[in-house]
Amino acid sequence: MKLLLIFSLLIGALPVLALGTYSYIVATNDAEQKTKESQSQLLAQTQNRIEQMMKSLELMSIQFSTSSTVTLSLREALDVTNLAQVQDLSKGLYGVQALSNISEGYLIDIEHDWVMSLTSVAPLSRHPIREQLSLYEKQPSNMFWDTGSLIATGNGVADETVRLVQKLPIMPLTQQPRGFLIFGLPKSQFQNILLQKTEELGHMYVLDRYGNEFLEPNKEETAKYNPTNARILEKIQQNGESIGFLYGSVGDNSTLFTYRHTDYNGWTYVYALSTEEMRRQTRKIAIGTLVAHVVILLIVGVLAWIISRRMYSPIKRLNELTMTVSANVAAIGSGKDEFSSLEERFRSLFSKGQQLNQQVQDQFAQLKEFLILKLFAGQLTESDFAHRSMLYGFPTEWESLAVLTLQIDTLQDTRYRSHDRDLLLFAVHNMASELIPAHTRFSPVLLNQYQVTIIKSDLTDEGELRQYYFDMAELLKSKVQQYLQVSVSIGISRPFTRTTDAVRAYNESLEALKSRIYLGHGIILHYDDMHAELSETATATYTQLKWTEEQLVQALKLSGPDKAESWLQAYMSVLTERNVAVNDYPLFMMQLVSRLYQLVHEKGGSVQQVLGENASYSELMKLNTMEDTSEWFKRELLDPIGEYLTQLDEIQYESIANKVVKLIEEKYNRDITLEGCAAELNFHPVYLGRVFKKETGMSFSDYLIEFRIKLAKEWLKNTTMKISDISEKLNYSNTTAFIRIFRKVVGMTPGQYREQTGNIVRKH
Repeated sequence: MKLLLIFSLLIGALPVLALGTYSYIVATNDAEQKTKESQSQLLAQTQNRIEQMMKSLELMSIQFSTSSTVTLSLREALDVTNLAQVQDLSKGLYGVQALSNISEGYLIDIEHDWVMSLTSVAPLSRHPIREQLSLYEKQPSNMFWDTGSLIATGNGVADETVRLVQKLPIMPLTQQPRGFLIFGLPKSQFQNILLQKTEELGHMYVLDRYGNEFLEPNKEETAKYNPTNARILEKIQQNGESIGFLYGSVGDNSTLFTYRHTDYNGWTYVYALSTEEMRRQTRKIAIGTLVAHVVILLIVGVLAWIISRRMYSPIKRLNELTMTVSANVAAIGSGKDEFSSLEERFRSLFSKGQQLNQQVQDQFAQLKEFLILKLFAGQLTESDFAHRSMLYGFPTEWESLAVLTLQIDTLQDTRYRSHDRDLLLFAVHNMASELIPAHTRFSPVLLNQYQVTIIKSDLTDEGELRQYYFDMAELLKSKVQQYLQVSVSIGISRPFTRTTDAVRAYNESLEALKSRIYLGHGIILHYDDMHAELSETATATYTQLKWTEEQLVQALKLSGPDKAESWLQAYMSVLTERNVAVNDYPLFMMQLVSRLYQLVHEKGGSVQQVLGENASYSELMKLNTMEDTSEWFKRELLDPIGEYLTQLDEIQYESIANKVVKLIEEKYNRDITLEGCAAELNFHPVYLGRVFKKETGMSFSDYLIEFRIKLAKEWLKNTTMKISDISEKLNYSNTTAFIRIFRKVVGMTPGQYREQTGNIVRKH
């Protein structure tokens, strides 16, 4: 009962609250937008009135400055003696004053040093305005307005005049003007326009091109706006916006500033309005909305109480009815409200039904896949499959069928590992079920490492049929690449009509997939596209492959993996160029692996120890392209075998060198030669000499001489043997030859060496 009442209150109250809040927000925003539009229009009107007044004065100034009276006057000196000319100029100035209400006017001739005002003619050099002219001369414009920012009065009093300054003559333009025509308008005349247009709620003022406030009816109020004025000018300069709005803080209050910038004279018209004042008109809406909320909430509360009582009656009866469901469910629902108790009871009633339904659905899906697997195993007849297809909702009519077999190409260079293959294949299986419409296929199945789908078509044209099956395969392939980032290949069988031909079609799709050996990853191939004519007989191909295989083995034995790799590429090229059938390709690969295994055995090694588990036939059979196969041979066979052979050679070289050294040590006093040692050790002399020098760093003859001289030095140092006896014992033909070789190696004669070592032979 309480829940129903609360729910009814929420249903009735929330929309009212939301609607009222929305209405208040919309009304506030509309009022603010209208205020902005009103201020913008007000600024535009003020701008038009002020600029109209200024343009009128500019026009009169141009007319006066181009008159013949002014033109002639600027060519000569002028003083009170030129009465007629002074009167003409005075009439012109008075005419401008009468039409535009100017407060001051000056016609200045710099060259002839005179200035004429509304009241007199005087020398320019003694007139106060002379100090201002140097500032005016620096201005780039020929006609401009001075708002007082260019001129300081010198006594700290603000200039209350806005001056129109025109350089003379107008044409031609020169850097140094000959004279000036200056008219001044009192700022009060501009401020009167501002006061006429300003509402009681806001303040309007004008900034000159330098950002100075020169027209402000209320100086005390507008003085607070200086920080915001700087932001307005910055926004105008950065964004180039002539019209805009800006919120700023004036004291503790938020204020809306509406500004309008004009390129005519660079002035910026600003209207400041407190947001508090602006939003007073929306308070009535807020109060009205609040009253409406209270009234509606009271009505909703009464209606909710009445409706809740009527709605609770059937719930109460249902609660009493379900109390007898079971003691356990009643215990679960004790202490809770009626709705929670009912939920527990109904959940208990329906959970078993849902579980049973889920089990049936799962088993039904498994039964459908099991039926397809039996079809591929050839265990179903045509009539038996047709009968079960109707039960399982499979297609029952078609013009043709085809088998699409998908396999993941490789997980190398992806974020997956080999143990993820089964999970990825399951994901591909689910994608096939979703991407291919159910009415156009039988249940997709996973068979070994393949995802297999039988697709039906109602097309009869052979070209359209091939394109249809290809489009299905391309859709599945592209989506797998997009979502799983895995490359897959798909083989397509020939079309068939009898479901019992699915076994043959499945084998055809597998045959098509094997073409990846030559075509690479990511292919979609029809079975009919994979057959090509052999260019030569199988015997010639086998002979060339066997010869290339032996060259590869010999290169690996003599030159190492790098040379063998080039022969491996030649072997692969023969397979490609001779169009070896894809069924024969694995046999040639296994033959090559066996030959390399044999090489390891010939050298006395163990395949398991030298190559490891990855260099097995099973790993080879998992490869799908020639590029992968070549890389596998190099990584798992050629490189490890090459390293193993190198280690064997190093051990063998060391053993051979040790045997030669032992022969030298045993036969140093006889005629010993490299050829004799080679014959005794059963090696070729050239090979033996190369191995000996590689291990010892010396040739055979140099090592023999070095050993004999070493013995001679020992005997000279520690015995009293004669030099001739030492020479004879070391098998030198004569003493002179021994002395010559000893001197060449040691740098001194045997006698000198014996004296140097302190062993001098006693003479008897």
